[in-house]
Amino acid sequence: MKKRILFVAPSSYPVNSPEAIVNIKLLEILGNNDYEIDLISKKIKWDNYPSTKTLEELNVSLKSCNVIEVDNKFNFVTLLQHLKVYFIFGAVFKGAHWALEVLNKCKHLLKRDYDYVLTKSSPSLLVGYYLKKRFGYKWIATWNDPYPHQKYPFPYGGGVLAKLPYFQRRILKIMETADIHIFPNDRIRDYMLKYLNVPIESAKVIPHLAQEAKDRYSESNNGRLRLIHAGNVRSPRNPKPLVEAFGKFINENGISDVELHFIGVVDDDLKRKIGELSHNGQIKVLPPVEYEESLALLKDYDIALIIEAPCEEGIFLPTKVGDYMTAQIPIYSISPKIGILNDLYKQDYIQYFSSVDSTDEILNELIKIYDDFKNNTIKVSKFNTNYSACKILNEYNSLS
Repeated sequence: MKKRILFVAPSSYPVNSPEAIVNIKLLEILGNNDYEIDLISKKIKWDNYPSTKTLEELNVSLKSCNVIEVDNKFNFVTLLQHLKVYFIFGAVFKGAHWALEVLNKCKHLLKRDYDYVLTKSSPSLLVGYYLKKRFGYKWIATWNDPYPHQKYPFPYGGGVLAKLPYFQRRILKIMETADIHIFPNDRIRDYMLKYLNVPIESAKVIPHLAQEAKDRYSESNNGRLRLIHAGNVRSPRNPKPLVEAFGKFINENGISDVELHFIGVVDDDLKRKIGELSHNGQIKVLPPVEYEESLALLKDYDIALIIEAPCEEGIFLPTKVGDYMTAQIPIYSISPKIGILNDLYKQDYIQYFSSVDSTDEILNELIKIYDDFKNNTIKVSKFNTNYSACKILNEYNSLS
């Protein structure tokens, strides 16, 4: 018998952000494995990844797909909508009026018989809370990142002790009413439970899905070592130490058979830094491409990079980890010394690692990677079966 779920995920379809990538992968395996899904998503007017693919092209099978659009400009109508949100929920924040529009436009869905309501990212928690309170639905809330945003670790936010503005103080109480809380790793779970009054028994760890490839699809790079970073490296992520270490590495050693490419959105000052160092085209910034195309590009590279912000503890599980594992390309992570990516490094799921705080460590790791390349001993990618479709599907089957 199929399980019926209402999947409320503002960032899911169209697929134009890392969050949407995570959610569309999950929708694919659930929709094709005895789940009957009504999706409520949001029309996002900005893109990290341009996307034109249909649900059919994405191999996603849904009972219905409902994309709700709202006006994000400050005007009388949106002001009134936010006031209504406050009176209904007792809390309000920028963008919360999308949840109000969901309640107004999806009344035909909100009274259906569902096994549970699954929410992903803000402001979907308001919908989950309303449906649990009004209709008694089981509510499963997902927190891929800390929430509210003020609680992000420094330098993103103020940490677990950050105070919430007056109109948002009820948010934590709303979050705590969920029946089950899903986190992508144990570090972010433990971090959020420092300020959420939630029993550990209701806090489940389910990683982002990754597909295990049968073969490593590599092509000849004509004797050149090629490194790629795909995705956002905007502040507070800082790619400059990598660029500086790379420049020092090739200039001091006269190395011309190494390339470093950034694909995606970068700050203007990074472009200026690359221009100042002038590496004869060995460092390039390439424009963003559609998600599937970014994965296909990995076949032309030897090492895939992850750059994290200098947090005291790395609690984030980037979407790219699973993507790189799927492509079976070795991973080089520049991350906090304490964190989930360092944990994965110690378990051999990440092949190379440097502290985000040390340019010298980055330089030494680049030398190690280059030596491995010249000796044909680059470390082999390893797939984490906890991210597999079978494992993730079993985890969701156990929720109801």
